[in-house]
Amino acid sequence: MFKQTLALIRKDFHLDLRQRFGLGGIFLYVFSSAFIIYLAFGELTPEEWIVMFWIVVLFASVNAVLKSFAQEDRRRQLYYYTLCDPYAAIIAKICYNLLVLVLITFMSWLLFSIVSPNPIVRHDLFGLAALLACTGIAANFTFVSSIAYRTSNQSTVMMVLSLPVILPLLLPVIKISLKSLQNVSWDSVKGDFSLLVSMNLLIIALALFLFPYVWRE
Repeated sequence: MFKQTLALIRKDFHLDLRQRFGLGGIFLYVFSSAFIIYLAFGELTPEEWIVMFWIVVLFASVNAVLKSFAQEDRRRQLYYYTLCDPYAAIIAKICYNLLVLVLITFMSWLLFSIVSPNPIVRHDLFGLAALLACTGIAANFTFVSSIAYRTSNQSTVMMVLSLPVILPLLLPVIKISLKSLQNVSWDSVKGDFSLLVSMNLLIIALALFLFPYVWRE
């Protein structure tokens, strides 16, 4: 299964290299969003910086992960079904989307730091929260996109199915992000990180458990 997972990750990487407009459009969205926010607000307050940052990352994540299954036609999906283990397929998608989301998140962090002074004091806490958020978002959106792929209105279905899980996931992320504006101790954010890790494990477990049923459809 490990070899299948690596092969599928390489396949997704080559597909995105061949279809550069996909990732390029997402990066252009992040850049233009940061620039528009700068033109509209100028210098942001620390709280506005955090809120705008996560709004941009969330909607960029939807656009990035939605194409996971949409870029492959039905015949190719059937071909993968005959060759691959469903667990290898979902793990490969989650891992690849996680890499893409990490790239988008840290590019957004850089752009926001350029257009407005970076208010983050505890960069280690903020960076760890961003990595865990990317993991949960990648797992949730990847699984939901496999369901939305079979519908006619993929974007709407994906948002409707994802929001009940994404909103509780973002709450500890926002709390940690706001606390990282000050030089706080680890003890003050330990509970939020525990909740965030627990939600990530729950999302990944549900995706691994339910995806084989979606795969067979």
